[in-house]
Amino acid sequence: MKPKICVVITAKNFEEIKKMFTKVERFEVDLAELRIDYLKEEVNLQKVRKLSSLPLIATNRPTFEGGFSEKPERERLEMLFKAAESGFDYVDLEFSIKSLEEAVRKVKGLGSKTIVSYHDFSSTPPTQKLFELFSRKEKVKAEICKIVTMAKSFEDNLKILGFVLEASKKGKIVSFCMGRLGILSRILSPIFGGEYTYASIQTGMESAEGQLTVEDLHKVYSIIGGYLDY
Repeated sequence: MKPKICVVITAKNFEEIKKMFTKVERFEVDLAELRIDYLKEEVNLQKVRKLSSLPLIATNRPTFEGGFSEKPERERLEMLFKAAESGFDYVDLEFSIKSLEEAVRKVKGLGSKTIVSYHDFSSTPPTQKLFELFSRKEKVKAEICKIVTMAKSFEDNLKILGFVLEASKKGKIVSFCMGRLGILSRILSPIFGGEYTYASIQTGMESAEGQLTVEDLHKVYSIIGGYLDY
């Protein structure tokens, strides 16, 4: 199975969003994520939805989760609800949201699917903790669970990939390690059963440390494809 790639849109305004989607059309990708927290001005999300036929993910990451939004949780969520109303296919909701189950229900009621996400910027937790987090996806009835950790050693890649291999048998999972030491897990995660991996449009537009460009990922997958029947 061909690994799926989600390209990240890290634009500051609507004009930049349009330019980025124009570039995206030249690539072979499967999804696009709009990082609402990168925006410096309010945009019409219905117009954004019309810019591409790709499945779109809306993410509005707070600063304490590695994003740029300093707005109160209620205001952050309102933007995500607007994205769901505007036809975005997925909405990313952090596990840290106080009324997560309620937020998941509301997003679904507005017609979008949900991704519940967890980020650890200091380390990669034990495998047991990873599975405990994954089990919360079922409790809140989200479609996809996203668990992203920081690689402190090469072995952390093996821990995450082993987790993805087992978790993907039970539900939809997106999981890999950040940092330069975690690049291997970013590449291999979808081959081990992850739903997709993330990529930037070009160098300098990364949304996280260790994120590769779409072009680089395609090069790697074309090489791997010559040896593995994935």
